[in-house]
Order: sequence, then C-alpha cells, then structure tokens
Amino acid sequence: MSTSLKVLVLASLTNLVGNVLGTILALQYHLPAGFGGLLHGQDVLRDFLTFNGTALSAPLPFLLIQLGLTILALRLGRSGRIGVAGLILMGAFYTLAQLGEPIVLRLLRPDGFDLAQAIVLLVVLTSSIVMAVFGTQVWRTMQASRPIAG
Repeated sequence: MSTSLKVLVLASLTNLVGNVLGTILALQYHLPAGFGGLLHGQDVLRDFLTFNGTALSAPLPFLLIQLGLTILALRLGRSGRIGVAGLILMGAFYTLAQLGEPIVLRLLRPDGFDLAQAIVLLVVLTSSIVMAVFGTQVWRTMQASRPIAG
C-alpha cells in the first residue's frame, strides 16, 4: 500500500470520527445546518439522519457512503479506483460544504468562539482537504500504472 493511499484512508477515517464528534456537538448545542443561508434546519437529529447534515457534520447517509468508499479504496482494480474517486469527490464536497456554513465565521469571532466546536471544525476541514489532495495523488498513480488496452 502506497504512502498516499495510507494518508487518504487515515484522513477519511479521521474525517468520519470528526463528523461523529461534530454531530454530538451539534445535537448538544442545537447547531442545524445553515449552508450559505439556504438551509434552515430546525430538527438537528432529523437533518443529520436525512440529507441536510448539521453545522458541524455531514448527513448520516453521506458518512455511510464515505465508509464504503474508504473500504473500496483499499481494494485493487476497478473497485479501488471507484473508492478513491469517490473519496476525492467527497473530500472536495465536504470542504466546500463546511466552508459555506455560518458557524465558520461565528467561530472566528471572539464572542462566538467555542474551543470544542473549533477543534471539530478544524479536524473535519483539514481531513476533507487531505482527502481531496491525497486522493488525487493516489488516482494519478493508479492511472499511470493502469495497463493500456490495445
């Protein structure tokens, strides 16, 4: 297993743990998703279980898909490529989605800062960026070593 693939898998697992912790904090402090002012969730648990997610976590269906893609990424051949490609897309999507949440700006203000929330935000943002970057490296390596059909 290449170092880039190890980092990709570790980043994905770290992201999953960060999202679980984010969900716990979101439930505890009632932090619904508010992406770009477009989402106005009221029931944090329902939003997490469906497709809105929370201010600090992706929705449960996405996390389950991510777990499946992480397992696939460890396989050889087409399955591995599907897993890696999926993790690249999820990393990019998670990064953009998290940056669109109002909580990001709130946590940067002194009157809105919360250490636990800031740590979770940092973990999920960093790990999603690492997923996209290292996933791209793994993808390029996979494509370069792929036999040419003739």
